[in-house]
Amino acid sequence: MKQGAAMRWVREVLAWIFGGVFIWSGWVKVQDPAQFLVNIRSFHLLPDPFAAWLALLLPWLEIFAGLCVLTGWLRRGGLLILNAALVVFAIALISAWARGLDVECGCFGGGKGTTTIVEALVRDAVLLAVGAWLMLARRK
Repeated sequence: MKQGAAMRWVREVLAWIFGGVFIWSGWVKVQDPAQFLVNIRSFHLLPDPFAAWLALLLPWLEIFAGLCVLTGWLRRGGLLILNAALVVFAIALISAWARGLDVECGCFGGGKGTTTIVEALVRDAVLLAVGAWLMLARRK
């Protein structure tokens, strides 16, 4: 296999994984928007009704942007949206950490308290690195 073909294959596999993570994440949140609202409120950043609107709209945005990345249709737009969401989420996590808040990220549903802020930041950084690479790899 030529290097160019191998790189395209790696890029496609990573795009499928990256898009799939956000489709799954959004779908889990769609199943229990009330729990996701509780997670959003735990950050103490948005008052209602803005927190409620975010709880209802963000999961669908993740699903549609993830589908764009996965299918290749409007992939750059999907990557831009998801990478921006990852940056905003990292800022929210760091803000909560600095204020000593005990937050549930709500990334993959539930309120089980199994993810620490540091674990969420590491996961966010890995996803952002993959998303940024996918954006840059498309330009070359």
